[in-house]
Amino acid sequence: MYDKIIAIIANGEIIESLLLEEILADVSIIIAADGGAVNCRILNIKPDYIIGDLDSITPELRRHFSDTKIINRPDQNYTDMQKAIRFALTLSPRRLKILSAFGKRADHTIGNMLIFQDYRESVPIEIYDNYGKMQILNAGKHVIKGETGKTVSILSMAPVTNLTLKGFRYTISNRNFNPSFIGVSNVYESENCQIEFDSGKVFLYEVLKRV
Repeated sequence: MYDKIIAIIANGEIIESLLLEEILADVSIIIAADGGAVNCRILNIKPDYIIGDLDSITPELRRHFSDTKIINRPDQNYTDMQKAIRFALTLSPRRLKILSAFGKRADHTIGNMLIFQDYRESVPIEIYDNYGKMQILNAGKHVIKGETGKTVSILSMAPVTNLTLKGFRYTISNRNFNPSFIGVSNVYESENCQIEFDSGKVFLYEVLKRV
């Protein structure tokens, strides 16, 4: 139990093949969030599940993914991303990897960020795009094993109290930020960096590829 890594593929910008191969190397189950099935078709990936209101799932896609379990969740009070995450959690993962949640339509990108901001589960989430990996950090002390010299951004979409950053090029000690914190393009100066805060939620975005 809790030994699986599950990937959720959304309908945003497609992840490049070399990075995709690396991200999916340890994944046991792939879930397409509705239109994410279109990306799976383009990438020649067979998802184990397709879930959502299925407005993007054409008869041709159904035929192509005839061996995939297709789950209809028509409730319009939740987005396809929310439905995919909720379903993934019923499979008892130890970690979720979310791909292609950003890019294309700005409203979908913002909506997904708000979903991640509201995420309350204990299962860690990693969100990937073509340039980096985002993690969600809850209040507490976090020791980050960074690669010295690598660019990293630390952001919040809501108030954060007593924020401390150590081991970065730009450090902070016990600062409160309201309504948000924008720490774009910081740099790891140590292999073991520290992020600590008493309340709020922080997004840690590590740049994997230079723009």
